[in-house]
Amino acid sequence: MDTSSGTVEFDRMGFTDAILATLQEAVAIIRLDHRLAHINPAGLELLGVNSFDEVPHDAPLSLIDPAHAQLFKTRYMNILADKRKNGDPPLSLDVHTIDGERRSVECRMAPLKEKDGSLAGIVVTARDVSAREDNLRSISGNAALLSAVLATVPDPMIVVDEHGAITSFSSTAQTLFGYSEEEVLGENVKMLMPEPHRGMHDDYMQHYLETGQKRIIGIGRVVEGLKKDGSQFPMDLSVGEARTGDHKAFTGFIRDLTEKFEAEARMQELQAELVHTSRLSAVGTLASALAHELNQPLTAIANYMTASRDLVNDFKPTAISSLREALDESSKEAMRAGKIVRRLRDFVSKGEIDSRILPLNNLINDATTLGLVGAREQGVSWSIEVAPDIDNVLADRVQIQQVMVNLMRNAIEAMAESPTKHLAIRARPLGGEQVEISVSDSGHGVPDELIAQLFQPFITTKAQGMGMGLSICRTIIEAHGGHISVESERGVGTIFRFTLPRVLKEGQHVS
Repeated sequence: MDTSSGTVEFDRMGFTDAILATLQEAVAIIRLDHRLAHINPAGLELLGVNSFDEVPHDAPLSLIDPAHAQLFKTRYMNILADKRKNGDPPLSLDVHTIDGERRSVECRMAPLKEKDGSLAGIVVTARDVSAREDNLRSISGNAALLSAVLATVPDPMIVVDEHGAITSFSSTAQTLFGYSEEEVLGENVKMLMPEPHRGMHDDYMQHYLETGQKRIIGIGRVVEGLKKDGSQFPMDLSVGEARTGDHKAFTGFIRDLTEKFEAEARMQELQAELVHTSRLSAVGTLASALAHELNQPLTAIANYMTASRDLVNDFKPTAISSLREALDESSKEAMRAGKIVRRLRDFVSKGEIDSRILPLNNLINDATTLGLVGAREQGVSWSIEVAPDIDNVLADRVQIQQVMVNLMRNAIEAMAESPTKHLAIRARPLGGEQVEISVSDSGHGVPDELIAQLFQPFITTKAQGMGMGLSICRTIIEAHGGHISVESERGVGTIFRFTLPRVLKEGQHVS
């Protein structure tokens, strides 16, 4: 090596070998007969060997995956025919290494020429891209999996990015909303919302991204959806959050509640019909007793009016007071009969729950007008005790009367064979917000095995009963926000208790 002139002379072949030894990419020379003539250390490592002597004599073709061998040959022949283009993309091949692995490589080819310009072989550079291809296959697999999930998931599913743009729209979502996936991809998800949610959505997203404060993420809630045809429907929406690097995605699972709400509305209608039918049935059982009850005031009116006629026919000044008394009593008895008929008419009337502030004393007294009809003739005595500090309750008068009439009639029937027949109605405050009303009898009691089922439909202690009365009572009380329960002891009697919302008088406080 001469350095006196400032220039460095070196063995160019050695320099080339040094470069090939330091390159991280595989570099190989392939002869015109497709055989491997030379390969650098990175190439040996790629093939899974330590020396050139370990490379098969028919390499590289024997190491290229059969599915890709023809691609390699075609590119090789194009170069031999001088058909190589500068813009040719890298050739992607799978290689089976000597140590039994399968690797993906990206290679390029260029002609190798002699000094006289003749073609000596082909230079091939190759780079191991297995990790990248695995990632691509994983991404492709995940995309295929997501597509399969979106195509088969039973509930509609929507995926949006952190800006609210729709990135996935399942087939069931397409059916529900009436949009195809192509129509919604990239669009803001607020297009599926009616006002006022549509106008608030972007502000909500921005607020969450800035503060992290969640209002719906991770919490299911019932909202309104907007279909392509402009119709709205109730839906249960559950939103989940996922992170991909620095970005966020939100997945919404939707359950259409239209049928559920319609079924609930229909159930409410059926319950109202059932309550009304129950009242009509109760009226039927009261008919004979009511006839007797109404006969008393009507007979009294007839007697008083007959006496009044006689006094008028044989009028004397001293008879004026007796005549006035007879007319007054006739009026009272007529009012009594009218009251019974009016209570019966109100009892039969159908309607939704109409809760009003009602005096508890009046509510109970009105219920006993019908509930205790004929009780005296059956030897039943009764008592009513209302705590003095109770004023008003919030209730539907007709429906609560129905509950009390049902409980009173059941109590009277339960005491039919009892030596002692006493029915007690009591009302007391229960805390500051409720009133408890109880109806107790001295009847035969309820069997222990029926106590827990007594409020279920078709459960009854009566030989001819349908078992709907107490079930309806529970429906009515729970609709008022109350609770109904029963206690019974065989041979002693039964107590039914139910609660109603209490309304305090102005200025009244509960200590």
